Amino acid sequence: MAQVPVGVWGSQVPGGSLFVDCSRQPRMRMYECRLCSVNPFSALFRPQESRESEQRRAKQATRTNSSSRRSEDFQRRSEEEVRATVRQWEQYAHPRSREFFRTPEALAEVLMQLARATDKNHDCVLGPEERCVHWHGDITDGHAVMRMVKPSESSESVTYVNRVLAFIFATDESFAKLIKLPKEPFRMSCDDQLCIHLGHILLNTHAAGRPESDQELEEE
Repeated sequence: MAQVPVGVWGSQVPGGSLFVDCSRQPRMRMYECRLCSVNPFSALFRPQESRESEQRRAKQATRTNSSSRRSEDFQRRSEEEVRATVRQWEQYAHPRSREFFRTPEALAEVLMQLARATDKNHDCVLGPEERCVHWHGDITDGHAVMRMVKPSESSESVTYVNRVLAFIFATDESFAKLIKLPKEPFRMSCDDQLCIHLGHILLNTHAAGRPESDQELEEE
């Protein structure tokens, strides 16, 4: 079976056309379209863990996935480079993310986390697909994770990075396929779960597995 990667909203696709986005239609809010009949963020992400539960999981984490990441090669972006990268990424953010995060500042804060934890010479959104973009932030169970405070919530939660990327940047067509997958980290076409290149996220495969001890988190 051919491997199908995620498409970036607002970018040119191989067929030469642009995906039509429901939120660009007059007077139509994101949740009114057929694909967005439920909160898309809730559909894409698993139930929030408590801080205590997250810390317990982190202590029990084992590296079950191999990665070619080399921490010693990591070149961090300066704050000026972070802001420049965020400004570029904001142009490709899907309207669903702008509505969910409510303010430009809230979305920018998430994008800044992505920029700070990836190499300044690599681009996880717009970079060439032949090159992996490794995560140099928090890791749980061998998967890239990030901390964020969701709108209408006061406590911090932990979320898989490749799911955040998909929520912010994926086309409607890609997103509709992703929300049907288990609420686990997505499988990457490069088989490197510390790579967060948006173009490496697979649409036609099961999500990457997690330990059986985590199954109870999915039963709500």
